[in-house]
Amino acid sequence: MILKHLETFKLSNKVAANKILEISCENIYEEIVKEQIEIAKNDLGFHTFYINKQISDILIGRNLPPPIIAEIVNCPEKSNQEIIKKAKHYIESGADIIDIGCVANKIYPERVKEIVNLIRNKFNVLISVDSMEKSEILAAVDEGVDMILSLDLGNYKDLLSIPRDIPIVILPTNIKSSYFPKEPEIRVKNLFKLTQELRQEGFKKLIADPLLETPIVPGICNSLEAYFLYKKQVLKEENKILERPLFFGVSNVVELMDIDSVGINGLLASIAIELNMGILFTVEHSTKLMGGVSELKESVKLNYISKLKKTPPINHGIKIFKAKGKTSQKIPDIDKTKAIFVKKYDLGYTPDKKGYFKFYVNHYAKEIYAMFFSNDNILLKTLIGSSAEALGKKILELNLTNSLAHINYIGRELSRAELCLTLGKPFIQDNQ
Repeated sequence: MILKHLETFKLSNKVAANKILEISCENIYEEIVKEQIEIAKNDLGFHTFYINKQISDILIGRNLPPPIIAEIVNCPEKSNQEIIKKAKHYIESGADIIDIGCVANKIYPERVKEIVNLIRNKFNVLISVDSMEKSEILAAVDEGVDMILSLDLGNYKDLLSIPRDIPIVILPTNIKSSYFPKEPEIRVKNLFKLTQELRQEGFKKLIADPLLETPIVPGICNSLEAYFLYKKQVLKEENKILERPLFFGVSNVVELMDIDSVGINGLLASIAIELNMGILFTVEHSTKLMGGVSELKESVKLNYISKLKKTPPINHGIKIFKAKGKTSQKIPDIDKTKAIFVKKYDLGYTPDKKGYFKFYVNHYAKEIYAMFFSNDNILLKTLIGSSAEALGKKILELNLTNSLAHINYIGRELSRAELCLTLGKPFIQDNQ
């Protein structure tokens, strides 16, 4: 693959060729995006628009990589410190919009105001509010929120006073009346109806959400059909004026499956790019989703390059492999006749006279903590880093242990900790 791409980048005597290829592909992605943005700027309208040009140059629209909204779930009930930590992590992971996820059946308009200002004062980022409650939406609007999630057939008439240039996600539902249509045809019909109503009221930036649902129950295929149907219907002459960017709620799928998120994010990103989705929505609410925003971001890049180059999403230098990969080590012929077969080696546990270690992984800070205690449980030393090799060498340099068995254990645990840090996987120390 590298040899095929040699003409597209300059080799180095300091940086490995595969690393240069990755950097080169990132640069190609940025160049493609830049070109498409310039094209989009000349085609602004109901289908292509800035979210809030005063704060960000991010555009939603045709042939553009979809921005990513990352939700802070149950945000009003979290502390300011928790919100700042989560927002910072999302931004560093590649999120374009931080979403204030409100609490179902509880109303916190004043707290929503506080949070909008908190995020605004700490970060230069777009902010959305995810609520169906009039008071919370209006509170967010008063504080200059950049996007609203969501209006539907049940609440839109109560919110006709909001500024016409705020992007609004619209749903085919009536949550007030517990109305949630299942049929794709009805969902598309309702979205067209609501689009028409709000368009007549002067709203300029609408984003249609046909609702992506969980696999098996209630079923992802039915909801995907609604997206496909929407795309087909807007091709008809009578519906072209109703076409709006689509909202794709990735978290509805990835959050409710006990399957590693990276592959799901990759596949959903390919569907999103193929169908020209306007915006993606995700969360990292549960432990299993740590790193999901960055997975989705990289998946968007890979699939977007593929679409513009008109090839499958493979061999572009951008890889989102975590558990698996494409390269393998060549194994030489091995003479096993005199080999030592080690099936089990357990001589029991002998405490190190110098003390013991506890290891922790902080995914938000991207740090590994190696804490050395005496055998009477007094903390003697704390080492913080992100490299297993560096931490292991520092432990040896400080002469914290000279037990070979303990050194073997420390190396093994530090290696696991670094792997968990890289993969976003929970780390629990093996005390055996």
